[in-house]
Amino acid sequence: TLFSKCKLYIMVRFSLIATLSVLLSPSPIQAFSSPKIVKKRTNNIMSSSSSSSSSTKTSATLKPYIETLIGGERSLTSEETEAAFGEILSGADEVQVGSLLTLLRARGETPSEIAGMVKAMNTACNSVDLGDKKLLDIVGTGGDGADTINISTASVVLSAACGCTVAKAGNRSVSSRCGSADVLEALGVKVDLNPAQVVKCVEDCNVAFMFAPVNHPAMRFVAPIRQKLGVRTCFNILGPMTNAAGAQRAVIGVFHPELLPLMAGALKEVGRVDHAVVIHGVGLDEISPLGPATILEIKNTAPEGEPRVYEEKEFEFDPLDMGIPRCELIDLKGGGPEENAEKFKEVLLGGDHTDAKRDSIVLNAGVGCYVYGLTDSIEEGCKLARETLNSGKATEILEKWIEVSQAIGGEA
Repeated sequence: TLFSKCKLYIMVRFSLIATLSVLLSPSPIQAFSSPKIVKKRTNNIMSSSSSSSSSTKTSATLKPYIETLIGGERSLTSEETEAAFGEILSGADEVQVGSLLTLLRARGETPSEIAGMVKAMNTACNSVDLGDKKLLDIVGTGGDGADTINISTASVVLSAACGCTVAKAGNRSVSSRCGSADVLEALGVKVDLNPAQVVKCVEDCNVAFMFAPVNHPAMRFVAPIRQKLGVRTCFNILGPMTNAAGAQRAVIGVFHPELLPLMAGALKEVGRVDHAVVIHGVGLDEISPLGPATILEIKNTAPEGEPRVYEEKEFEFDPLDMGIPRCELIDLKGGGPEENAEKFKEVLLGGDHTDAKRDSIVLNAGVGCYVYGLTDSIEEGCKLARETLNSGKATEILEKWIEVSQAIGGEA
């Protein structure tokens, strides 16, 4: 309707003005610099023909996409978004990048747009070549603000103990007190392995960590822009879909239920996964005893070697049906890296004792075992995870991972 178009136009214009005001405002250092220093910087910029050329090239590249979104008649295609983000990951102009990200956020990203972004990140990635090895990743978007223990990271250790081969992607903390890289580093795992070292780590202990700054170095161009904007952008949800080893099996947790169809749709269009679930729990980006979780499952049904064709289904999974009692958020709370590392080791200990933290690890590892293909159902996966946890194998895997990663990381 005319009213809707006017509303969108006003919203987009306001978003662009806000973006420009943020990105063009001087930093505290610039604001209090002497005129001499400012003049010197200006002269350096003006005298650099390469900078001017780069700016012109960037303007010519991103402007059509910005104008398309301002026009409001359609979203970007996957191909357009892939091309635009290819430029962004090559170091495009900050103002134009901020404008594009803000417009996408204001309009609401589509699955095709997200797919294009994922493809661009995969192209720019320092990939890990593990051949045709079947791989699992359990990862969340973060952003739930709950500051729990590192549930997904502990779950990949338990999944590896169950028999899955794991290539875990992650980073340091962004929205919580302790990210996956933070807790693993506190435990003694060498987190910043290069791609060749990651391959060796997987071969030696069936699990490895892929550190985002190592595998996605192009994100350094985007980090200062995101920091200046200070609002959620599409980059907040791309990490879980850009596994550097191309893991075909994935358990992805999201902080908001609206992200379920968005991310599942993008995963299908990118077409790298064979079996994946996107999960939203009660207030968390993972399954927990807090309450039932909504799961959107996609599974490739095409014969091997043929283009992937996905079957999709959405359902609710309640831990109560597994005999797991409800808990409160306080029962899952963590802290900083050192505190979470201690709780990490405790939750993986053998024995038939249990609590909300151990139940959460079992639930998420159980889903991992299911999508990996070790079991035919989530319930059977949880049973396998529980038996494996009680046996003490998860602690053995963790200890071996620490030893192997340190040895590999220490090699010349």
